[in-house]
Amino acid sequence: MEKQTNFRSGFVTIWGRPNVGKSTLLNNILKYKITIVSDKPQTTRKNIKGILNRPNCQIVFIDTPGLHVPVDPLGQFLSNQWKSSLPDADCLLYLTTPGVSVQTDEIYLKEIQDFPHPVLLVVNKIDLFKKEIIQKTIQEYSQSFPFHDILEVSALTGVGLDQLIQKIQNLLPFNPPYFDEDQISDVYERDIVGEIIREKVWQNIHQEIPYGVEVRVEAMKEKENLISIRAIIYVEKDSHRKIIIGEKGSMVKKIGSEARKDLEDFFEKKVFLDLWVKTQLNWRKKPDVLRRWGYTIR
Repeated sequence: MEKQTNFRSGFVTIWGRPNVGKSTLLNNILKYKITIVSDKPQTTRKNIKGILNRPNCQIVFIDTPGLHVPVDPLGQFLSNQWKSSLPDADCLLYLTTPGVSVQTDEIYLKEIQDFPHPVLLVVNKIDLFKKEIIQKTIQEYSQSFPFHDILEVSALTGVGLDQLIQKIQNLLPFNPPYFDEDQISDVYERDIVGEIIREKVWQNIHQEIPYGVEVRVEAMKEKENLISIRAIIYVEKDSHRKIIIGEKGSMVKKIGSEARKDLEDFFEKKVFLDLWVKTQLNWRKKPDVLRRWGYTIR
């Protein structure tokens, strides 16, 4: 790539407690769905880079699993993911929502108190709250942490996102781009396929079951007007397998139908999705299985 002296590029870590809209923010900034969205905490399992390319700037966002107290080998992997995102970051977005006491976020703010680069407070979901509640939240947070700046956005509607992007761009160092200009993520297509399917499990299955679900894409064959995908939903217990399959296969059909619609939007062509459900007993506690599935534990 040709060196550009007036070009800015850098890495931006997205941080905050669960359910503040981190993944929604990234998807809507990129205008592509590369990370799954759920109202359940700890949906994201791996650091995902989303790449925004502009004429004089490349912003590499890192969506993280967030703060995690490990209770098994998978939990240890999640904990390491967040920590590994900080050394390369040139800027950090700290997301919160109005109407929440800053005490709720103390443990999260403590984790970034030694971060040496600008931290932006991003108050999300402003479309859902009155102005006085938003201002009270801003006042509380600004008194508790030395944020470089504070921005109000709605990741869902897009309000404030252009201003946020411009603010980030101005903070990044002068560097050549790290990725090709047509690349939107460091995630492989089949991994995005697996995440879209897993999202539908999270949206349709409740209680603790989704936390023990992993989706592996076994095969993808692409033709001119059709992509055929074979994927397996792995669960930890046979009882969970029965729930995900549902009566006469009703639940797995629903999951497959919803996933197929999103996949067709992503690939912009018809998708045939062959979905299976299998049991891999207690996989979250088995380092060999985790390594095979890409969860490298240091």
